[in-house]
Amino acid sequence: MNDDDAALRRPRRPRRRLLSSLIGLGIVAALAAGGSWVALHPQPLIDQVTVWQYEPDAVIASHVERLQLTDHGRFLYYASRPTVSSGEQFSSDCPKDEDEQAFGILGCYLHADKTIVVFDVVDERLDGTEEVVAAHEMLHAAWDRMDDDEKDRLAVLLDAEYERLTNDPRFAERMAFYARNEPGQRANELHSIVGTEATGISAELEEHYAQYFEDRSVVTDLHSASNAVFVQLQQQADSLVSQMETLRTTTESDYKAYTSGYEQLNSDIATFNKRAESGFFTSPSAFDRARSRLIERGIELDEMFDSITARAAEYGRLASELESINTTSAELQRGLNIGGEVQQKSDTAG
Repeated sequence: MNDDDAALRRPRRPRRRLLSSLIGLGIVAALAAGGSWVALHPQPLIDQVTVWQYEPDAVIASHVERLQLTDHGRFLYYASRPTVSSGEQFSSDCPKDEDEQAFGILGCYLHADKTIVVFDVVDERLDGTEEVVAAHEMLHAAWDRMDDDEKDRLAVLLDAEYERLTNDPRFAERMAFYARNEPGQRANELHSIVGTEATGISAELEEHYAQYFEDRSVVTDLHSASNAVFVQLQQQADSLVSQMETLRTTTESDYKAYTSGYEQLNSDIATFNKRAESGFFTSPSAFDRARSRLIERGIELDEMFDSITARAAEYGRLASELESINTTSAELQRGLNIGGEVQQKSDTAG
């Protein structure tokens, strides 16, 4: 056996151990060179080890793919060991307090454990919601790892977006909710909300979010699409309520006019009959003209009553349609871990 044959037959295991040893020596060297920095900033090393050990399942991996996260965005998401759950498990992982019962808690970033939990959204009509929540919570993980100088810089930019968005009542209500339940976390929440939902933001913020998203419009489009079903339902409900209010107002007004009109007609008929019996009318034509006017008034009132009846039926039909919309909305909101009717608030609290 020559030296070349010996080299070809050399077992690979020692080389793997050698590689491991070299890596280990490299880490030791790095720690020796920057030990004081690592001691003060252990999170990057903890995150790296966590990512090495974390094995995402198909659902978690699909979040990353669909959101088109950058390598850094994926790193932060996996470093947070994300899980997807529902029911009692989710309620245990992301508990609500009394003030949160009317809001949909779809995910949470647990600061103490530095982990992410996402609600399992299974209703196909809400496609994209789960991914938006995942992105929202990933940005909380990003914020948690920023130094104070970077947070202060971003807070100024985020406040400018807040002023631009605060005219939206739903946005204002949402931020008021966070102010009550997470005091001192406004910039943190804005960082996640603006990053996943807002369009037309400053170039400086777009540059910041480019660290995490290959194309941020992907996540904002998902948010718009998943929210569109509620926007459409709300618009339909608003239109129905407006139509019903018009019908109610005109029907009530016309019914009062119909009632008083028939009371007056009956009184005038009685007067007509008395006059006819007393010889009041001097000619058959005068009698016929008076009689015809009474008959015409009766016909007009009958037509008004038919119109009132038709509008009452239309009101009932619209009320049934509104009830159907509210039923659909309630189904969708159960899919978003909330209850109630169309006046929903889809919230990715964390």
